[in-house]
Order: sequence, then structure tokens, then C-alpha cells
Amino acid sequence: MTFSNERFLQNFLENEVQTDMLVVDGHAGNGQKTRFLASRVGKNGMVLSFHDDREAANKTAASLFMAGLQERATIENGGLSEEGLQKELGRLTKADLMILDYSSSETVNHHQINADCDVAWEFLKESGQLLVLISANDDFSTVRKVILTDLADCASSALFAADDGSTLIFEKKATEE
Repeated sequence: MTFSNERFLQNFLENEVQTDMLVVDGHAGNGQKTRFLASRVGKNGMVLSFHDDREAANKTAASLFMAGLQERATIENGGLSEEGLQKELGRLTKADLMILDYSSSETVNHHQINADCDVAWEFLKESGQLLVLISANDDFSTVRKVILTDLADCASSALFAADDGSTLIFEKKATEE
């Protein structure tokens, strides 16, 4: 068996994504994860999928339609933003799981990842999980350190690294009252 980040992610999502969940695919790319997630959340769950490219958003929408999953996903044409999350989730709704996939990026802008994580974190439930995927070309320890600078006191973290990339997992700790 060959270890791969894609295989790890697939297994992780198969085990963690449950019916009725609200999941955000923050950098949806070609939409394959969005379609898989929509198949897992059930008829009462929802996937919110952000696309930087209009053509990719249209392809994802068509793929969901062909699979009969269009009612389980909302496709946003435009990158992950506080405004986009606020519009779709509102002030009270929080996501169970968020995925930020930078694994196909040639180079990772650590400032952009940190900014995206800060935005995503505000819309994540307590005990919710934030997954950050990066390519094998990127130094996962640096990315992890940058993210934990802001989240250290309110998150636990884990890491899976393979030859084809890494997945950083951050779980939001419950606030003490």
C-alpha cells in the first residue's frame, strides 16, 4: 500500500462527514470534493462550495445536477470570504467541517492561508474541524506554525504528511463558560 494525502483525505471524510452536517469546501477547484461531500451529508445536510473561477463553478454545478445532488450544495462563484460566508450562513449558523485545499497551488502564500483560516474559524462550530491541504512542495511545519499563531489557545491539531502533500487538521475547542 502506498500512503497518499488523497487517500488519507478520502478515508477521513468517509469517516467524519455524517448526514445533516454543514460542510464548507473553501477552495473547491474542480468540485470533486464538493460532489463527494454532497453525497455524504444527506438530504438535510448542505455543502457550501467556493470557486475562484466561474467555469469551475459552472462545471461543479453541472456535475451536481447530473448526480441529482444539486439540492445539497450551494455553489459560490468567488473565493472564500467573510462576506460570502455571512451571506450563506448568517450570524447564527456554524459549519461542522471546513476544507481549504491549496494542494494544487504551485506556491502557497502563507499570509493568504492565515487570512482564510481566520475567516473560516469564525464560522466553525465548537468541536468543528478545519482541514488545510497543501502540496508536497510546501513546508507543512511553517504553514502549521503560521496558523497556530492565531489558533493556539482554541484549537487542537493533527497532521498527516505523505509524498504527495499534507493535511493539517485543526479542531475547535469548546469554550469554557
